[in-house]
Amino acid sequence: MEKTILILLFFSFNQLAFGQNRKLTDEEINDSGPTKMTFIENCDEVEKLFKADLKKGILFLLLQGGIAPVVVTKDKAFENKYQIYYYDFGCNAPNLDCSKNYNEFAFNYLTELYGGKWKKEVRRDVIGLKKWKQK
Repeated sequence: MEKTILILLFFSFNQLAFGQNRKLTDEEINDSGPTKMTFIENCDEVEKLFKADLKKGILFLLLQGGIAPVVVTKDKAFENKYQIYYYDFGCNAPNLDCSKNYNEFAFNYLTELYGGKWKKEVRRDVIGLKKWKQK
């Protein structure tokens, strides 16, 4: 069964090259080319996508802002320290549930590597963070 997904291609550190809706094969998701941030409408595959990002060494914490993205002065320090990058979708985020699921994998990963220290430094507007902390 084919799935329609949104693909955003990044060449380096969240520099958006293009975004479009199209069908994507497993081979394209796992290729060794530029880092891809891919979101699907079927959230059952989010773990697979997170693991592909982990294998490539480029992980994200997803944000949903407004028309203009918000950049906090501490963002770069956090990104460098924890080797994970913020990505603000603005007002047009893909499936919110899939974004929450991706972030939960990222939260668990950060906790495994760094314990709870990262929680004091992360942006509070990361999708799903508040509910994840309550678990």
